[in-house]
Amino acid sequence: MTINRTALILASTFTIALSMPSSSLLAQSSSSNTSSATAPRLSVTKGQYLSVIMPEAKSDSDAARQSYYRQALPLGQKFGLKREVQLKIDNRVISDYKPTGLIFFSYPDQASEKQLASQPQWPAIKALRPEAWNELRIYSAAVENDLDLTFDPAKYYTLVVAWTNPDKPDDYQRYLKGIENAVSSAGGRFIYKMNNPNMEAHATSLKAPNQLTFVEWDAPNGFARVQKTEDYKASAPYFGSGVTKVEFYYMSVNGKS
Repeated sequence: MTINRTALILASTFTIALSMPSSSLLAQSSSSNTSSATAPRLSVTKGQYLSVIMPEAKSDSDAARQSYYRQALPLGQKFGLKREVQLKIDNRVISDYKPTGLIFFSYPDQASEKQLASQPQWPAIKALRPEAWNELRIYSAAVENDLDLTFDPAKYYTLVVAWTNPDKPDDYQRYLKGIENAVSSAGGRFIYKMNNPNMEAHATSLKAPNQLTFVEWDAPNGFARVQKTEDYKASAPYFGSGVTKVEFYYMSVNGKS
């Protein structure tokens, strides 16, 4: 019963918070953004290992971060680590966590990431993270299908991090499947789903989430339009019963808030 009550509260919060993106969440329209800006591209193939990094930096910790980067990045590059794309988090719609950005990194495969982690100097480098960040959450998983994404500065992006209900493990997928047509009609596209990622974090006891879902939108009020549809109304109960915790973020290439 505790899980169900929590899920219902989440569903209610999700609905209320996402019903107002065009005003209080994202004040700028796509026409006010510079479409001439470079559109970053994420191109990885099946079997590569992809990491989604969401950092919450400490204030006055630039020196600590630079020290970490100077050691971690050159070592990682020896094993194929590549910095791919960075997005700015414009609004934390539902989240107690306060990351300011999201960065994609890739490895040739999961074995390469494990090689990096097995290096004798890596534990000492990793131990520098608490000095530089309040929290550094890293979600990683093997790429299930070839992925070629261009992030348009004129578009809007959302990320939902979901912890699903173990008692009803299929309900969240029913919810996502049920709103697919409504999302498309509202100018949205599901662009990437990271399933059952591994999670690294030094300041939380949270277990790894079950799914990260990325959607690209043509306009800031896309999800508000979805919520008005019959498909959404029919599928929303599956969201309520299908998750125990959720985080929701609005993102963009250059920032829209």
